[in-house]
Formats: sequence, structure tokens, C-alpha cells
Amino acid sequence: MRRIVVAMVMTLCYRGIAAMAHWSGVSVYNYGQHPDQTRDYCLEGGIHGQNGEFAEILSDMYGHVENGGVFLKHADYSRESLNPTFNWWVIALYGEVVDEANFNSHASVQDFNDYTYYSGGTLVENPNDFYMAFKVSEVLLENYDYVVGQTWYGWVHVSIDENLEMTLLGSDINLTGGAVTVGATPEPSSALLLLVGGALLALRRRALV
Repeated sequence: MRRIVVAMVMTLCYRGIAAMAHWSGVSVYNYGQHPDQTRDYCLEGGIHGQNGEFAEILSDMYGHVENGGVFLKHADYSRESLNPTFNWWVIALYGEVVDEANFNSHASVQDFNDYTYYSGGTLVENPNDFYMAFKVSEVLLENYDYVVGQTWYGWVHVSIDENLEMTLLGSDINLTGGAVTVGATPEPSSALLLLVGGALLALRRRALV
């Protein structure tokens, strides 16, 4: 009976933390392949912070083949007045740690804000199986200008086939805003560990009474 109670308490604790901070995951959408051998992708998701913060993963990317290699570009909507987003992407390797200190040291997916995406970009070394890390920030309006709010780091595992179709193989994020290890699920937050530990301690005390 006691084990059942413990399991129920832990489940409630997890749900309590999830209600405070959660995300929808990342969805990848492929659009039609164009005559100029480019392909459009859209990566979408929503992030809710534990204090009411919100940010969107809303990134349009464009892939094309050039000299036998697959290149990616990322549309920059950071100043788009109708739907501003602060999304940045880098090519990363499995096991790499990505955080505020080193995000910019990785090879960024080239940003652009026009439609000349049929040449150049960032080379993907192994398009059949690769990782990208992302930095997503809350968009706040201050003094008639957009500024960065809460920031989160995460990763996606994707593949691009010979038809330039992108497939999502996995993804995760660190909801605390801290570092993320590419390809790995972040450890539970300290708040979650404290909550679960406190609940188990209270149960033990009750059992000793």
C-alpha cells in the first residue's frame, strides 16, 4: 500500500512541475520541392516557462543541393513586425554541450531575410543523420522595440534524404534555460527533485509516527 502511495505522490509531483514548465516538442513540416532544386521546411513548437514565459519555435528553413552537398539556410524573422521570433540554429554533434557560453562557437545555420536562398548556406556534413541545436528566446516589446526575454536551449535529430525531405528523429530541451547535451534528455530540474524528496520525507515521517 505504501508503495502505491509513494508512486501516486511522485506522479503528482511530476505533473505539478510539468504544469509550471513544459513544451510541445518540435514538429517538422516539408513543403514542395521547387524547380530550382530547393526545399522548404518549417519547424514549430511552443515553450512555456515556469513563471509564465512563452516562446515559439517557428523557423522556416530552406535546403538545396550544391556541388553534391546539402546546404541549409534559416529565414530570419527576428524583426518581423507581424510575428517576431527569436530562433537561432547551429549544427552540432552528438554529446556536445550547448549553452549561453558556447552557442555561438558552433557552426550556425546561415540566417537570411530575403528570398535568394537558392545558393550558399551552411553545409551539412552528413545529411542522412545529423543534429542541430537551437536557442529560442521569449519576445518582449519594450519602448516600441523587440527585446530578448527568457531563453532556452535544445536540440533536434534529423535526416534529409535524396529528395531533400527532412525527417525528425528526436528532440529535447532544457526547460530550466540551462545547458543541454545534444542527443540526451536533460536531468530533472532541482525543483522537481526537491519536491519529490520532500514528499517522500513526509511519507516516511508519517510511517514512523
